[in-house]
Amino acid sequence: MAVPKPYTGLIPSNVNKDAKYSVSVGGDIRLIYYVSNRVRELLATNDHAALAEMVNAVKTAVNGVPGGSFYINEWGDVLVPGLDGQCYWAGHFDGTLEFRTEDGDIVSPAAPDDLAPGNPWVGPHVGIRYVLKAGGHDVKYERKISDRRTKVVLLSDEVGKTEAQKTAARIAAVKGTSGGRFYINEVGEMFGPTSSNEFAHFVYIGHLEDSKWFTAPGGYARA
Repeated sequence: MAVPKPYTGLIPSNVNKDAKYSVSVGGDIRLIYYVSNRVRELLATNDHAALAEMVNAVKTAVNGVPGGSFYINEWGDVLVPGLDGQCYWAGHFDGTLEFRTEDGDIVSPAAPDDLAPGNPWVGPHVGIRYVLKAGGHDVKYERKISDRRTKVVLLSDEVGKTEAQKTAARIAAVKGTSGGRFYINEVGEMFGPTSSNEFAHFVYIGHLEDSKWFTAPGGYARA
């Protein structure tokens, strides 16, 4: 393949194994899923050969061997961390990953129709991390622009103060105005801990829907 393209947008850096997807050398997409607070299960699907191939192509190009972790952000960008500390764009994915547990239940990044904001989040923990600012009026993320420099990007800088406050208010209605981290997955579902429950399992915040959001980085071929 051509030399992989470093990603210029928000680069995920979750260290927990359940916060990322992985691909095997053989092409299975894998996920560590918490069935309950004390039970976790390794799930796998081989229904997405094209996705596995694009991830493994980048893994081989930058690491020398296939297999390993990857993410999919809210714009469908498939992001592959390299051993060199960089993150690379592997391509675009507009499907929905579904897994089946040992009990026969379907695990999907899409929220069930009856899941309401504030309910326990029942989907995978894979997502891109953002931060609700204290006060609940804006959203931010940090982007590394060099080995020694990091830039803070505010939603209000992109969509204006009024629209950013509207989006932030939806998140704060669940998380509380103290702010803190939350995540958004590849189908636009938001989830995270609440201000009174920072270290417990995640709760559902809601779907991004038509809320104003950050602009997808340019220069990448999306469907």
